[in-house]
Amino acid sequence: MSNLGPREKYGIILLGIALIVFGIYMFGIRKLENNYVELCATRDELVAQKQYYDDLKNKNDEMQAEIKQLEADISDVEGSFIPMLNTESLTQYVFSVFEEAGCPYLHTYTTGDTILPQVLLPDGTMSDSTVVIKSVEVEYCTTDGINIPQYNRTNTVNNPDGTVNEEYLNELIESMVWNGSESREGYEGFINGLITISTVDPDCIKINSFGVQAQNGYMILTAKIDFYAANFANRVSEPDTSAPYVSWHGELNVPTDGGFIGFPFVCDNPNSEWYMCTLPLDEATSTDRPFATYYSSALWQQMVNENGLLGALGVEDGNLPETPDVPVE
Repeated sequence: MSNLGPREKYGIILLGIALIVFGIYMFGIRKLENNYVELCATRDELVAQKQYYDDLKNKNDEMQAEIKQLEADISDVEGSFIPMLNTESLTQYVFSVFEEAGCPYLHTYTTGDTILPQVLLPDGTMSDSTVVIKSVEVEYCTTDGINIPQYNRTNTVNNPDGTVNEEYLNELIESMVWNGSESREGYEGFINGLITISTVDPDCIKINSFGVQAQNGYMILTAKIDFYAANFANRVSEPDTSAPYVSWHGELNVPTDGGFIGFPFVCDNPNSEWYMCTLPLDEATSTDRPFATYYSSALWQQMVNENGLLGALGVEDGNLPETPDVPVE
């Protein structure tokens, strides 16, 4: 190599440098470029996967929100059902409401079940859910305004040894004074009890029917209350209440000061067409009075038989005590 001239030496050196650069490029830079391309492709793939999982996460969040909303809706619907129907609990509740409202004289009651047909689902199968209705029918009575009422052994005159407490008996008998038909107790309490029951949970407790019947100077009060264990009404639109069979379309504010509900012993309302009319004696003296003590109804029958109905009521010459005059036309 010493025989080579400077020009050849520089050529060899340049060739060596070129080989070294080529080797660095082939085994270093190009490899790095390939790795870079692979890394970019991997990055793009990972970015795509991340976006996919982000989309899944967003959809999952939306789905979770929908699930929570559905759960809330289902809870609201389930909350409108009575979870179970226990006859003793239902009847005890009804009795306590009427008693607290001032209508304690229960005569009879019955209960019954109604199972509605199964619901047909969109897929043609029958729903496993059913609607069960437990009905409680009660019959109460008012007092008649003169006989001594008895509830839960109140006004009992027997001593523990079976003898009669004559002093207390005389006090009760002296209290048998007619104070007008408005002194009959139970009707207002019956209406207030119905209002309480109808408003406590309107979704699952319904007043099916109620009625009033005149009976020997007092009133028989009846009601049928339905308790729903489920409700399958799925309304989408708002109900139309304009039809006459849905909402009341009759007269309002009709004066009723001259009427009465249930014929008393004697009609003492001077505004009524029945003013001073009395019950027939067989009805007025009937001992069929579920609210009264046995001795008061028997004594009342004797008083009417001896003195007549108006005489037993303390009405003389056709004038009721402390009663306003009949209005003159």
